[in-house]
Amino acid sequence: MTALEPKVDALSSGPAARDVIIGRDPDILADIRDPGIAAAIWRRMPDPEFQRWVNDLPKDNLPDLRTVVPVHLAEAAVRAACESHGLPACRERNMLASDVGALALMLAKTLTVRLLRLRLDVSEDVMCPKFHLDNVRARLLCTYRGPGTEYVPENVAEELGRIRQVPSGGVAVFRGRQWSCGERTALLHRSPAATPAGGPRLLLVIDPAD
Repeated sequence: MTALEPKVDALSSGPAARDVIIGRDPDILADIRDPGIAAAIWRRMPDPEFQRWVNDLPKDNLPDLRTVVPVHLAEAAVRAACESHGLPACRERNMLASDVGALALMLAKTLTVRLLRLRLDVSEDVMCPKFHLDNVRARLLCTYRGPGTEYVPENVAEELGRIRQVPSGGVAVFRGRQWSCGERTALLHRSPAATPAGGPRLLLVIDPAD
């Protein structure tokens, strides 16, 4: 298996979906539909200039957004949020908006939906400190700034050595409670511990809203 090939982290056996599939190709996200897959992670490296730009932004300029939009308007919604937070137009701002738009399209195609609930959360606190399962069909998460989301099989949630983490800049799709394929989802996730020295975290959250 090469570094560019997907790998499956078989967390434990059983009738419930609990496996995590990881790869370096964005098409890996569509594998969330496969039997037994509780999470699909696209492991990607952020553009260094973009990462420096977003890490250096003052908190007041980080775009905080909560909206429900048709998938084709996701990018425009982010651009509007950036403008409302006084974020000057630049290459990196365009990269952020276009990336959110592209990820929204990927999730919409994977779940066959047209309406999405879109959030950009800016927080210096731990938003969801306990391991949990979201009450949605599936949720896309991407941390643009700060540490990525942590995940663990439900039966070993108290074992620190079993906790894994989505890399910053990586994209993960987690199944939720409403996933309708006859499989129970047995993989939990949570926000990572706060790191005040790194400043506020910027997290993208996309849910189906149809």
